[in-house]
Amino acid sequence: MLSPYVFQVATPFSTGTGVYLPGPGLVVTNEHVVRDNATVVIGNDAQTEQLATVVYLDPYYDLAFLKPATDIDLPLLSLSTEAPEVGTEIIAIGQHVGRPLRISEGKVLELDHRHHGIGFILHDAWQEAVHSGGPLFTPDGKLVGINMYDIHEGKGRSLSLPASRVAECLDRYEEGFGKPAARCFNCQEVIFETPVNPTGHCPSCGSAIVLPGMVEDYAPTGVSATVEAIIKTSGHDPRLARRGPNLWSIRQGSAIIQLAYHEDSGLVTGDAYLCNLPDYPEAELFAFLLRENCKLQQLTFSTFGKDIVLSLLIYDRYLTVKTALPRFEHLFEKADHYDNILVEKFGAKWL
Repeated sequence: MLSPYVFQVATPFSTGTGVYLPGPGLVVTNEHVVRDNATVVIGNDAQTEQLATVVYLDPYYDLAFLKPATDIDLPLLSLSTEAPEVGTEIIAIGQHVGRPLRISEGKVLELDHRHHGIGFILHDAWQEAVHSGGPLFTPDGKLVGINMYDIHEGKGRSLSLPASRVAECLDRYEEGFGKPAARCFNCQEVIFETPVNPTGHCPSCGSAIVLPGMVEDYAPTGVSATVEAIIKTSGHDPRLARRGPNLWSIRQGSAIIQLAYHEDSGLVTGDAYLCNLPDYPEAELFAFLLRENCKLQQLTFSTFGKDIVLSLLIYDRYLTVKTALPRFEHLFEKADHYDNILVEKFGAKWL
């Protein structure tokens, strides 16, 4: 089972995928996924969301290492230092935020495919850019690469940084005995944070460099700040709820509630994903949802694919903690109430 090693990575600006390496105790992902963030959110189906600190930034190889706030107990993962042969079957794993793991199978098409002067593994286990930072495995569970780019001129082809290169970066980082570090894009030297290190410049070549300690924690403003104040006042940690630009996700009981701010329309939405429709839903289930819509105030039932959703809409001009908090608390309460009814009485399935 490889899925426990694969993590969703979310920041207020972007989302991606990462893979946990139990040996060094780090999550490996792409640098562009966590750029401009001191801490990020990681989580998967086996591990509840937690904060992870960015400890290594490598814009040259587009790598970043994250240190989870709590230890993750998993067996060692085999990191292959030998490149797979052309034609070798491989598996790419990635995950949209809030969605199930996506597993793509394919084969190695080319070794040492040059892109921006770096040698990559070219393969056809296409995952789309949203899965940046996800792992590339062999069928026997060896990690052979970190997914980086899709080749747009040839749909269905992707590039992965070889695991041997990842291992080299890990070895270099561990020479600092836990000190945060970054690789200079210009001279490729790995620079560690020290009190005498010139702030913002590589001591080897003088080029601008961003070390993890120079990055400040994200501070929301405007409507996003109000949404996070509502989340905090309702008893949840807004940092753990962040799932990308103007998007938050909260688990309330067995329901998953997504809050989103749509700047163009000015709408703040709360969508509580309660459960999945049964394989063969009875008409009475839909009749029940319609009857409840007539009774509910400010909340609406709907279905999206196989999901049963309870939703709340508020315009941003009316959004304050005082006015909106009772509505969101009402959504949280009803979400935790209705999912039990839908499962027990109408045969819906737990998420």
